Amino acid sequence: MRVKFWGTRGSIATPGPATLKYGGNTSCVEVRAHNHIIVFDSGTGIHNLGIQLQKEFPSEPITVHVFISHTHWDHIQGFPFFLPAYKRQNRIIVYGPPGRDKTLRQIMRMQMDSDYFPVALGDMNPTIEIVEIDAPIRIGDISISHFYLNHPAMSLGYRVSDETRSVVYATDNEPYQYTLPPPQKADKRAGLSEYLDDKLIEFLDGTDLYIGEAQYTLDEYKAKLGWGHSPVESIVEFSLRAKVKRLALFHHDPYHDDAFVDGMVRHAQELLAAQKSTIECFGAKEGMEVVL
Repeated sequence: MRVKFWGTRGSIATPGPATLKYGGNTSCVEVRAHNHIIVFDSGTGIHNLGIQLQKEFPSEPITVHVFISHTHWDHIQGFPFFLPAYKRQNRIIVYGPPGRDKTLRQIMRMQMDSDYFPVALGDMNPTIEIVEIDAPIRIGDISISHFYLNHPAMSLGYRVSDETRSVVYATDNEPYQYTLPPPQKADKRAGLSEYLDDKLIEFLDGTDLYIGEAQYTLDEYKAKLGWGHSPVESIVEFSLRAKVKRLALFHHDPYHDDAFVDGMVRHAQELLAAQKSTIECFGAKEGMEVVL
């Protein structure tokens, strides 16, 4: 199983000399497993992935499974520039959650309305399939399960597994411990925040690689409560409790340059070391490949 990062930035693309190390493209991660091509999110990073796939498969038909975590711009805005989706011999399957009042197909089509983009969704490969997820997905020997995250949109985390190795992609999540009001003694919600966070930890349990959003420092997070993102301390805590093997800090804030992200990675590593953890922690970098 090979994992490659094509876009690691959150919110908005941030090209420039200050982001060369970790990259400026928005969310896109490729997983190759048992010859299947699985893609998580179609931020601006999917453009370069598409170029690479064209070079790798210049005439051979391919099937690409694209899993959308949620439909905020930084997770779908690259799809109109994904070149394999214009070739009729290719099979492109897009999976994801529906919107609050629109289907996934409607949302994907709307961003390619003629007022925003010169090519309509229907003018790409007309056989593009769009699947709203309501059950685990099976792709050959690969299983992909999902988990609802805490974000101001219908947002899913995904776990891809071949029963030997697994990767969890769970970006844009805010811990419930910070967002639910503290329960009173007689409150039926007592323990609800812990329960909900524990369910995510169960989803992460023992994974070989956890790609987790750690957009803020704890000080930054205090001013952004309810925005749907995590402080790095929470990602470290979840990783420790879930006993993951590797942790990739992901969805870097557009206001964080490379030096700032370096500092966040060091902080996470120090927190892990203080617990004598063997978890390998690193900052996700555009172009980085991890082999499991």
